[in-house]
Amino acid sequence: MKVPTVSIGLPVYNGADFLQVALDSLLAQDYRDFELIISDNASVDATSEICSKVASDSRVRLFRNDANIGASENFNRVFRLARGKYFMWAAHDDRWDASYLDRCIDTLERNASVVICATDVRFIDENGAELDEETYRLLIEDHNRLHTISMGLVERGRELSRTINWYTLYGVIRTETLRKTRIVRNRYAADVLLLMELLFHGETMTLPEKLFDYRIIKKTAERQMEAISGAASKEKLRPYTLTAQGLLDVIAESQFSSAVKRELRDDLLENVSFANRLWADRIVDEHRPAISDSNRLIASFQICDLLNGAPIRPPESLYDAAYEKSLRGLPMSERLQTMVRHMLAKHVMWRFRTKA
Repeated sequence: MKVPTVSIGLPVYNGADFLQVALDSLLAQDYRDFELIISDNASVDATSEICSKVASDSRVRLFRNDANIGASENFNRVFRLARGKYFMWAAHDDRWDASYLDRCIDTLERNASVVICATDVRFIDENGAELDEETYRLLIEDHNRLHTISMGLVERGRELSRTINWYTLYGVIRTETLRKTRIVRNRYAADVLLLMELLFHGETMTLPEKLFDYRIIKKTAERQMEAISGAASKEKLRPYTLTAQGLLDVIAESQFSSAVKRELRDDLLENVSFANRLWADRIVDEHRPAISDSNRLIASFQICDLLNGAPIRPPESLYDAAYEKSLRGLPMSERLQTMVRHMLAKHVMWRFRTKA
């Protein structure tokens, strides 16, 4: 049997509502040299019937699990069955332009340093209509277009945590690179953790065309974790804290030297605690009242304490550190003015305390 150039893995559980649309758009790709591996995770709706109809296409390989093994393991199963030089995960509720595979594969063939290629995303609702700008901003705010061409290792890691909301993992990946990772972990934000591992091995490219339609179906963090593991979550989850902690674990488990790990870790902490205000604000929200946002810089230092597994310091012990941090980002003229005002304020307060 001829080995295909591309393997597409489609894990699905009870996906009957949208599955046919996804299958039609995948089988209609301009690039024809692929296999479509479907793993039905013991669905109880019409999923199996829909899959059986497309199995007559010689490019389709259909498998069914006797019991639900959880989304993460089902994602891994379709990859382990893959034979192609390139691999792409496909969700059962998304859509692809007919040129998607062709554009991504052509890019990978011409850029040896790129380990994963995707395109920009068009967001659609449950009815398949594109979200208008106002709804997009309300639901998504923004998304991470992970484009790391000509960036070094630390810069690539920084780009991953610069913006939240990640969709690049649905791009086309070099199979040999993916085999060097732990694939999809059974933990929250498994897609983001895998992206970090892939960034350890090379660059990512996001083409500007919107050739991928991602269907927005809102789920709580608990529901997402239940889908990943196949078991109900027993506690309230803190998704942004879990994502940051997971990325720190990925760095700790890497094969880099201690010095490189430290640099990657410090850079990640800087991003999720200070630079990426949206991420930092979400972590603060997840840990009230232990962390307060009355002073953003102080809250950021407390986030670092939390992610480092250290006791969260009280605000009064962090005033000087917050002041020093605030100076670093200022031009020299403003820095001097701020230092003078700070010294005068401390002097006045000292005089006030002395007279009191």
